[in-house]
Amino acid sequence: MPYAFGAAAGGKTYPQYFITKSQTWVPPEDGNICIHVIGGGGSGAVGSTVYGAGAAGAYGKIASLAVTTAGSFTLVVGSGGTKRWGYNGVIDGVSGGNSTIAGTGITGTLTCGGGEGGIQSSAANAGGGAVSGSANEGWAGFSGGIGVVTGGAVGVYATGAHDTGTDYIGARTDAPIGGILMSRYGTICGGERGGNWASNMNGSATRLAIHGEDLCGGGYAYTSVGVNSFSGNGGIGAGAGGCKGNNYIYLHSGYGGHGIILIQYLPG
Repeated sequence: MPYAFGAAAGGKTYPQYFITKSQTWVPPEDGNICIHVIGGGGSGAVGSTVYGAGAAGAYGKIASLAVTTAGSFTLVVGSGGTKRWGYNGVIDGVSGGNSTIAGTGITGTLTCGGGEGGIQSSAANAGGGAVSGSANEGWAGFSGGIGVVTGGAVGVYATGAHDTGTDYIGARTDAPIGGILMSRYGTICGGERGGNWASNMNGSATRLAIHGEDLCGGGYAYTSVGVNSFSGNGGIGAGAGGCKGNNYIYLHSGYGGHGIILIQYLPG
């Protein structure tokens, strides 16, 4: 079952469904719905030359779609890229999975692509997921933020942001803040900040980068000595930080954030 709770307006409760696993969804009541779709984020890379952060998944939205209890939808939720461990040397990150929707009243299959895994190359950054499918139902969206030093963010009003490489804090989404559970009436909300970075400042302890909040990128981690370093996970749909160091065995990249599909019944 999808996770659901309602938002009240004018004395009536309008349910919204946070769908985190692929499934067939049948509308429980007639009405108009808004559908938000986010692909999975890419995981970070590990290596000794560049940071190799993962990119964010794409975001797409159908602003309003009339549904009845006779309809049904096939929903696929993309997983985030799995973490990488540097025991075997330089390893690129893993791309996130695509999130897709198809069903009654929708033309074809609408796709929000997953973000690429981090790339251990000074000439390449991980590419954000892209939106594809018919626009007949008002389907529109934006590509995810690329992965550079820290994880890319999901963009809901423009292409997702990425870290400039100057502050080493994961990119933040442009969605309203408050976290995804604050989403209401056709609007999706995200976290307030991306993950911070961590390095072996004193070389004496395990260093953990901070995870990104909802839709925000994870922080990077660095070690120059024999210290376990873990880069930050991406928030929902966002890219993870990369992990850099001179001793591969101690490097652990973050997970990419899993995708999500949010279905909201609308007032009126």
